[in-house]
Amino acid sequence: MSTSVKMSKEGKDALDILQAKILLASGKKLSQQELLDLLVKQANLQEKELIKTLSEIKLPLNTEEQQKVMSLPTNWGIKTKEEEIDQTLYG
Repeated sequence: MSTSVKMSKEGKDALDILQAKILLASGKKLSQQELLDLLVKQANLQEKELIKTLSEIKLPLNTEEQQKVMSLPTNWGIKTKEEEIDQTLYG
């Protein structure tokens, strides 16, 4: 049984990035449904930590916090062309 889940654009983009990182790091191509299922199961195993983290987040983020988040992407040392990104992500 599957259920539709609506996500913000930011959430969808983050899911796409995580999906790509998993593919590059492990060679395993997970569907977004499989990935979301794993994420929910993992969050359920770490429920206390998740609740603590969520209680510490204050929204909206101030400018300094926004800049910290935007500085998180890192160089993986893999050269790609813009045309190859969709092929890498979606096969």
